[in-house]
Amino acid sequence: MPSPPADPPHPEESERLVALPAGLATAIAIALVVAALYLGQAILVPFALAVLLAFVLDPLVTRLRRAWLPRAAAVAIVIAATVGVLGGLSLFVGSQVAELGRDLPSYQSTIQKKLRTLRQAVVLNGGSLGGASRVVDVVEREFDAARRALHPGQPAAADAPMRVRVDPAPASPLQALADVALPVLTPLATAGVALVFLVFILIDRSDLRERLLRFAGADLRRATAAVDEAARRVSRYLTVQLGVNLGFGAALGLGLWLIGVPGALLWGVLGAVLRYVPYVGGLVAAVCPALMAFAVDDGWSLLVWTLALVLALEIVINSLIEPWLYGASAGIARVALLLSAAFWAALWGPVGLLLATPITVCLVVMGRHLRPLRFLEHLLGATPVFDAPTRLYQRLLAGDVEEAIELAEQEVRSGSLQAFLRDTGVPALQQASLAHARSGAEHRHRVVSGMAALLHELRQSSPAPAPAEGAARVLCIGLRSELDSLAAEMLALTLAAAGADARHVPAAGLSVEQIGRLPLDGVDAVVLSAFNPAPEVNARFVCRRLRRREPGLRIVLAPWNAATTLRTPEAAADLGVDHVAATLDEAALQALPPRPAGEAAPEPPRTLPAGELQVALTPVLQRAVDVFDAPVAALALRDRRCLVSPGADAALGTAASRLAAEAAAAFQHTSAAAGALPDPQQTLGGLVASVAPLLDDAGGLRGALVVARAGPRGATPGELRLLQSLAQEAARAVASSGDGEPPAPAASAALTPPGQPAPA
Repeated sequence: MPSPPADPPHPEESERLVALPAGLATAIAIALVVAALYLGQAILVPFALAVLLAFVLDPLVTRLRRAWLPRAAAVAIVIAATVGVLGGLSLFVGSQVAELGRDLPSYQSTIQKKLRTLRQAVVLNGGSLGGASRVVDVVEREFDAARRALHPGQPAAADAPMRVRVDPAPASPLQALADVALPVLTPLATAGVALVFLVFILIDRSDLRERLLRFAGADLRRATAAVDEAARRVSRYLTVQLGVNLGFGAALGLGLWLIGVPGALLWGVLGAVLRYVPYVGGLVAAVCPALMAFAVDDGWSLLVWTLALVLALEIVINSLIEPWLYGASAGIARVALLLSAAFWAALWGPVGLLLATPITVCLVVMGRHLRPLRFLEHLLGATPVFDAPTRLYQRLLAGDVEEAIELAEQEVRSGSLQAFLRDTGVPALQQASLAHARSGAEHRHRVVSGMAALLHELRQSSPAPAPAEGAARVLCIGLRSELDSLAAEMLALTLAAAGADARHVPAAGLSVEQIGRLPLDGVDAVVLSAFNPAPEVNARFVCRRLRRREPGLRIVLAPWNAATTLRTPEAAADLGVDHVAATLDEAALQALPPRPAGEAAPEPPRTLPAGELQVALTPVLQRAVDVFDAPVAALALRDRRCLVSPGADAALGTAASRLAAEAAAAFQHTSAAAGALPDPQQTLGGLVASVAPLLDDAGGLRGALVVARAGPRGATPGELRLLQSLAQEAARAVASSGDGEPPAPAASAALTPPGQPAPA
């Protein structure tokens, strides 16, 4: 009789059975990797040193290759120069050490005199250490007496057994020679193996790069980006670090020579080498010259001057030079750098300290470009793991209102109040609204009360100017919830900063009992804020009541979480509103009255006529469209003549040309740098625009280049650099043609926040 089939495993039980081996396999893999790194250090350490030197020497080989030298000859020249420099440096250090060794006996009397003086001052003359030593002796004697009283049969210390020492047999001559030669031959062997690796790495660089890309996976684009970024970051970091360390060593050696410390050049070289140890290397380098100053000088002034010199150099380099030169070349968090240095030092010894930062840089870059290793960037990278809205929302969730206010004030100081409200404030409220159902009452209360306190603080620290006579009067009202009211208050702050007479009304003002009492006399517009994904019912009710009281009132709806189908003119007419806004800037712009009839509109952009300049600029626009996969790109000169990429939609081309002309005019008053270009009127149909100034080789402003493409995010820093290079190519074409207005000097003031008009 066949046995009944086994019951299928419970889903939760199967998940547990799968999850445990997966976690265990990960732990075993990490342990095996660490064990392999430790056991294979005889080969891995020279190879890692060779790769490290290859990052520094490969640019020199490339420069020699440009002089039409064969690669093997260029590598031979660079290797010979490197070995010569290192060999000469080793001989110099050896001669300096030997000279100091001969001079040390002459300092013996000074050392003994200072130690005797210290002992007399601290111990014999009733100092604190002397008193403490006597107290310890008394306590020790009392404990010994108490022990003998409790154990009378136990022998005293004087009756303890005699100690016997066994001396090892004298080593043979060969063993003595091995003991002396081994500490010298081991580093030389490591250096020799590293030199062999270095030669082959420099010769076969292209082949090794292709093999590494193939090993990284099938996504050649992502793997190439990861390898290029790692090479660029490590090479720049090592080059800058070499320059900084050489400068530190030269300054230290010169300062010690001026002070009068013997062996100043030796201590300068030692300081340059030890500064490769993160954070503490410079201080460790001060130990030897400080001891030498202690031994040479009869007084204490030489020691004080030596310590002051090292401290001053460390403060200047750590606080001024390194932040300015390094920038984002490493991209490693400080704590992660210290942990990395400790880990690699424990694994590979002193060599691990030299390799810790480059290896960590490579791990961070791999985590940025390879999804399975994304946790490495989060753990080790210096880039914040939260964007500004998420960071603010987390502070509010935790009830840390003071830190949330500090974050807001930092953004306001670095940009503007309007930029903070648009880029951080409203998105943080959007996150809170999306998590409303999953949040508890306490968390919801923390977010609402914390954001209210933050906005109150911003009102006090960044007061809006008094509205001028005849300014537009706008009511900003939350449609239903407290979050709606907070977003309405942000709208009121934005409009007040733009010069409008804006007031905020809580959501309770739209209740059935209160909506008839709203102060609508003289009000030009009402802006309704709503985070409800489906605000149609509430919006229709409120609009009917408002229209009944003021038929000509302009009503703008800002549904922050609604679908895009609600932002069409047909949907606005169905809801009874004049406009449905998608962003804070758009809502504020639509709430303001249109341009007065007597005010002249700005001059529309003009099309660049056919000619040599158009022929030179069209390939640049076509390349921008192809590289950024954008439907339209436009270029505007300072005289408002514009050119659109071939084949672009006419409406998009007109909108992009207008934005480019406005950006070209704004760059004359703001810092000329590539960045995001806001489109508050949504003339691009929801496309995300980026702009770069047309700067010629002399730094003159020739115009602006705009690229608009689909997608939820703006351009990355690398894409902005690429856009700036295309703009510079276009500026060179304009400068060489001699057409257009003379270049204007680009302003160096702080960049005007996106969406704000440039100063006149």
